[in-house]
Formats: sequence, C-alpha cells, structure tokens
Amino acid sequence: MWRQATTTPQKLAVINGLLPLTASEFLKALIFFCGDEEETVSKAAVDKLRFTQSNEIKKMISPEIPENSVRTLTKLAGERRDSSIIISLLLTGKLQRNWILEFLATNDRTFWTTLVTHKDFVEFTLPQKEDFKQLLSAISDVLLSLYEEQLSYFADRIAETESEKQPEKTEEAEGGEEEEVVELEDTIFDFPDFLTSETAFEGLSADDMLDQRKTIAEALRDMNVGQKIKVAMLGNLEVRKILIKDPRKQIVMAVLGNARITDKEVASIAADPSSSLDAISYIASNKSLSKSYAVKLALVNNPKTPLKTALMLLETIRMNDLKNIAKSRNVSNVIKQRAAKKIK
Repeated sequence: MWRQATTTPQKLAVINGLLPLTASEFLKALIFFCGDEEETVSKAAVDKLRFTQSNEIKKMISPEIPENSVRTLTKLAGERRDSSIIISLLLTGKLQRNWILEFLATNDRTFWTTLVTHKDFVEFTLPQKEDFKQLLSAISDVLLSLYEEQLSYFADRIAETESEKQPEKTEEAEGGEEEEVVELEDTIFDFPDFLTSETAFEGLSADDMLDQRKTIAEALRDMNVGQKIKVAMLGNLEVRKILIKDPRKQIVMAVLGNARITDKEVASIAADPSSSLDAISYIASNKSLSKSYAVKLALVNNPKTPLKTALMLLETIRMNDLKNIAKSRNVSNVIKQRAAKKIK
C-alpha cells in the first residue's frame, strides 16, 4: 500500500503513521523514503529512524532498497557510531567507498576496529585502500596496523585461491598457525564492569583480589578473538596484563592502543624479555608509546629490541644507565661496547 505513495503529502502520510501498516512494512517504508529526493520526505523519515533500534533497521536492509537510502543510512550509522549497520549495507551492493570516507570521520576506535577486522569490509575497501590507510592513520596507529595486517592477509588469501592447491599438508599444518581474519560482524559486546573499571579491585581483601583475577582470566578465556580485541582496547589494567601476552598480533596491538595504558605499563612491557617481538617493535616505532625515558631505557635493555633501534635509542640514555648497560649480561656485545665507548 505504501509503495503507491508518489506525492509528497502521500509519502508524509505514510511516514506519520496515517496508514494502517504492520510494524515491518512501516519500517520498510521509512527506509525507502529516507533517501527520497524531496528533502521534506527524507528528513521526516530519518527523524523517525533515529528512534528505531539498529537491530530492527538491519532486518529491513536488503538489495532492493534505493541507493539514496543506503547513502542516508551510512550517515545514520556514522551518527550512531554503529558499524553493524555498515556491514549490513555492504550486502546491498550499493554502498560506496566515498560515502564511508566522507560520512564516517568518527574517532571511535571500537567502531573502526569492528570494520577493519571484518573481511567483507576489507575486501570492499581494496580499490581505495590508500585513502582508508590515511583515514585510519589519523585516528590511531593501532587501527592502521590492524588494517594493514588484514590487507596483507587478504592478499595472501587471494593468491592462494588463484593458485593450485596442494594436497599435501603445509608447514602451517605441521606447527605454524595462520593469523585469522577476525569477523566481529554485528555483535555488540557489553562487557561487565570488572573487565573495564580501573577500580575493580578497590576495597577488596587479598583473597577477594585473587578471586577477582581468576574471574577475569576465566572471562577472557571464554571470549572469541573479536571480543578479545574489543576488550583489549577498553579493558582495565588486569585485562591488559593478560592480553598483552596473547600470541595474536591483533590483540597485542589492541592492548597497546588502549587509551588508558600508562607509560609505566608500556615500560614494563618493553622491559619484559617474554613480550612478543610484535609488541617490542611496535612500541619502539611508535613515538607516542616510546616518548618516556623509562620506555627508551627498557627497550635498550631488552634483547628482543632490534639492534638498529636499540643503538639509536642508546644515544638518549643517561650516563649512570650507560654504565649499567656496559656491564649488563642481558644485552648484545654490540650494545655493551657502544655504551662503554660513550662513557669513556
């Protein structure tokens, strides 16, 4: 019935609920008219959609909706910072990359993490990947790193598909583990306070604190990769301590991209020989993370730090610390000799 509305008054009558429509048909009409060429109609439809839950909107997104409606819903997703709507719009085949670049200039890291770790979105951006790199780099080095990693993996998958597959087991099957493409899709994670609050341990006895740590560890153990990436970017100190040890680079990068991580934490990670090479290299290459003297000193003393980087950082080390480095058994002979030379 609503599809027969062709004039502005008729369309507004539908949008204002003056026709007897089911809830689903009414929502379909709103989505259809939100891209109407008549501004009065499109604005009225969008105003109604703003009071509609995202899950309900996504149910009605299909390839049949007009291209202008896809454009309008892209804007709405940006306003809501709801990446799940973008993923649904991808399935219409009508979403345009320029709309993403133009309308989704939000600095919400969780929003972008969901998108850049979704294989359909990564594939969608390939023709303009440099533009997306520039957009993401302005938001977060961690996001850019995640995106580049997914691009690299996706390229490998394309090459693998185009080549003849070997029946024999690969080295990966013999022991190596392939980095997976994480699909967060439209899942909305509502993490409990004990994973996100920095005051989760306040007022607890020693025994209760131990129980709390066990609870946190169990909660993380039960999460999938996508959930771990998100909680790594939002979690508290205890969560960060656990997830920084995760073997997956994506999760480690997410921990280092947590807005609440402190210089003291970064220095501790940089000093720990058991920290992954990915973590050490990223800290060393990131000006924001390696700005403090404690982090620079920790990197010089960590045998995992690339030699070229350690030598460069050695130039910033104070005399008393250089004396200790020259006597250290943990650093390479090259670093020791250079430190000894500087103190003469």
